Amino acid sequence: MAYNNLFHAQVADGIFLISSDTNGPDADGRSLLPGKATPNSYLVIGKEKALLFDLAIDEKGLKEYAESLAGKPVMLALSHAHYDHIFHIEQFSEVWLHEADVPLLQGNRVGTRKVNSCPPLHYLAEGDVIDLGDRILDVIHIPGHTPGSVLLLDRHTDVLLSGDTGARRLLYGITPSVSLDELCNSLRRLKEYDFSVMYSAHDRCSIPKAHLDTMLDVIIHDMPHAKKEMTIPGIGTMLCTSRGKETETAFFVMASLLRNE
Repeated sequence: MAYNNLFHAQVADGIFLISSDTNGPDADGRSLLPGKATPNSYLVIGKEKALLFDLAIDEKGLKEYAESLAGKPVMLALSHAHYDHIFHIEQFSEVWLHEADVPLLQGNRVGTRKVNSCPPLHYLAEGDVIDLGDRILDVIHIPGHTPGSVLLLDRHTDVLLSGDTGARRLLYGITPSVSLDELCNSLRRLKEYDFSVMYSAHDRCSIPKAHLDTMLDVIIHDMPHAKKEMTIPGIGTMLCTSRGKETETAFFVMASLLRNE
C-alpha cells in the first residue's frame, strides 16, 4: 500500500520518527538535521503493543502506516490537543491525553479545532506509566504550552518524547495555562529525570538534555526584554526572542502573546 509522502527513521531502539518528505528541515525532505520546523509523530514499539505519539502529520494514511511498521496493535497518545497534533483523529477508535486539554478539542481556543466525531478519551496524568509489554513509558505533565501538555520518557532507551514542551521553539500564551515562573519550575523538575536526549514534535534532530538550561535562561533573562514581533497565521502577533542559528542544534526561539505573567 502506498502511503503518499510518509517515511520513517529509527532514532533509538524501538523508537521511530514518522514524518512527511514534503516538510524537510532543508532541501532534503528526509533529512534529520536541525533546520526548519517539521511535523513529526513517534512510534514506540513494545513486545505486546505499540504507541503512536501525536498526529502531527496531515496524512490520512498515518494510522495504517504506523500499524504496518509496528506489526501489532497501536494505541494513540497526544502530547497536547492543538490542531496540528490531532490530524485525522477521527480515524482512531480511542485516544489517550491529559484531561486538561480536552476543552481544546471543542475548538474554542486559538490554535485548536473542533473534533466533530471525537473517539472515546482516556486520561493521562503525572506519574502514570504506559506498559507496552517489556517496555515502560513514564508520563510527565508539564503545563505551559497548553494546560495538559505531557511528555513520555522511555525507560528502555532514556529518550524523552517531548512534544512541543522540550523543544527548539516554544510558543507560550496562546492557550491560557500557567505562569512563566511555574513553567520554569516544571522545566527544572524535568531536568531531574534520567534521560539523555529529547525528540520534539517539530524537529527531527535529537535535542540534548542540556537544552533545558538554554530554555530556562532565555525565558528568565531574555523574554522580559523581548521587542521583536512575529506574526503566526491563525495565532496572531507574538513577542519573540531567539538564540543561535536554526541550522544548529543549540538554536532556541520563544514567542509569547504575553510579555509578563
